[in-house]
This record gives sequence, structure tokens and C-alpha cells, in this order.
Amino acid sequence: MLNLEKYNIQLLIDFDSTFIKEESLEIISEFSLKDSQNSDKIINKIKELTSLAMNGKISFSEALIARIQLLKANKEHIALAIQKIKSGISNSFIKNKDFFHKNHKNCYIISGGFLQIIKPVIQEFNISEKNIFANELIFNKQGYITSINKNNPLSKDLGKITISKKIEGEKIIIGDGYTDYEIKKHGFASKFIQYTENINREELNINADFISKDLHEALFYINGIYQNGK
Repeated sequence: MLNLEKYNIQLLIDFDSTFIKEESLEIISEFSLKDSQNSDKIINKIKELTSLAMNGKISFSEALIARIQLLKANKEHIALAIQKIKSGISNSFIKNKDFFHKNHKNCYIISGGFLQIIKPVIQEFNISEKNIFANELIFNKQGYITSINKNNPLSKDLGKITISKKIEGEKIIIGDGYTDYEIKKHGFASKFIQYTENINREELNINADFISKDLHEALFYINGIYQNGK
């Protein structure tokens, strides 16, 4: 099994469409917009904004705020979404759960998603809460999402870079979107592994050091780099 600590590798992992099979915001929308007359139209708009942001066509911050405004979600919807997401963890992550238990100190979740969702989902993988970086939802007294914490770097463009700068050691990023590739592009990761178990954003293929169909393949690739002396 790959030993990240031995090589001082810090493994940065995206959450939506990587650690889990789908996008959290789209799952929340299934519950929050269930009774809306325009639910299909709004959900499709949310998916469109996600795709544009993940392919680098519009800014992440612009897409994030627009999607939250479309959601009209409350804490009850979040709780329902968490239950669905827990049953929708990527298959190869579940199969490699032992890897996370043995390498938890060197594994990080860096996501434009939300702490309120990510923390309960990854508890069983033994990743420390201090190694989880994500946006924070803000609710009003009625329990509805009103905004996000705009002081959080991940609410802004290039937010994943701001977080990655603070992590010491050699960093490798595993993710499916343009915001993951940006970490490598700006020099704060040595490798960008494009993760395609759930979705293949073909526009990113040219930027990837390695295109991985699942986590096992990604870990095999990383192990090969260091066993062969890079």
C-alpha cells in the first residue's frame, strides 16, 4: 500500500464528482426544488452553471453564488442531501478505505462544496477535520440558506490555490475540475490527476499529468512515480 508519509506527499482531493459520485448542490436541489413548478428548468440551470465553472468557462465564485440563489434550500433539505450523498460515495473510494485510515494525516479534502455536508460524509474515512477545507453555508432564523461565509478563501476565485499554499510538502491533486487543475497550473502541486470515475471533462485531458478512471489507478500511478525515483 502506498505510504504518503514516507515520501512526504500531501494528497489533495476534490469532493464533488470525485470523492462522491455527484455534485452536492445538484443533490440538494432535488429536495429543495421538488415541489417547484419550474424544478426541471432550475435544476438544469444549476447543472449548466456547474459545468461551466468546472470547465473553466466562467468564474467559480460567480457560479457558486448563482447556484445558491437558485437552490432556495433549508437545513431539512441539507439533512436529506447528506443521507443520499453518504450512499453515493465513489465506489473506488469505498474499496480503498484502508488507505485513508493509514494515510489520514497526509490526505486533505479541498472543495468548493460545503463543510456542513462534507464533514459527516467523510467521518468513516478517518480524515482529520483540520484537513478539510470547504465553504460554509449561512442560514437565517427560519433555517434557510441565505449566503456563504465570504471571508472563506474557497468562496472566491483561485480559492483552492490560497489553501494549497499553506500545506507543506510535495502536493498531488486528484480532482475532476478546472479549479483542481489550477493548483498545478499555478505551481502549488507537482501533479494533477484528472479523476474520471464519475465524469470525464474532456477539455481538461490535455492538462492532466495522468487521467485516472478510479482511485486505485491513481494510487498505483503515484506509487510508481516514487518507487522509480521520480
